[in-house]
Amino acid sequence: MKSLLKHSFWLAPLIAFVGFVSYFTVFVQFPSLRDVPWVNLPSVILASSFAVWGLVSNWSMIGNGRRILHLGGMLFAVGMAGLLLFYVFFLSYQMPGLSETTRQLEKAPNFTLSDANGEMVSLSDFRDKKVVLSFYRGFW
Repeated sequence: MKSLLKHSFWLAPLIAFVGFVSYFTVFVQFPSLRDVPWVNLPSVILASSFAVWGLVSNWSMIGNGRRILHLGGMLFAVGMAGLLLFYVFFLSYQMPGLSETTRQLEKAPNFTLSDANGEMVSLSDFRDKKVVLSFYRGFW
């Protein structure tokens, strides 16, 4: 039993890492999973709890040199949970909503700009054609 507890403790950072990374690589693509990460939050919170419990219950059995490794694993798992909670419940709500930034299917007003060769190009030159306009602010 002691050996099982000692080795199963390393599952906590792994579970926390998988829960954290899978949110950004897989689950963020689906709105129902992105907005309420019902798979990721329990996995990182469970992993953090398991890491803390494993460290506290095995503290007397762990040698001094390995305590730092176990403490690092626990801090990693708790850190992954904290970062995911911070992103999901704070940073993601700071971003503007889609309706505030994108107005689709609106007719753009006519304008004229110079192209890379210095020739003037007007939006009306592309009437009855599909046009994608992308405006962004640069820092160059």
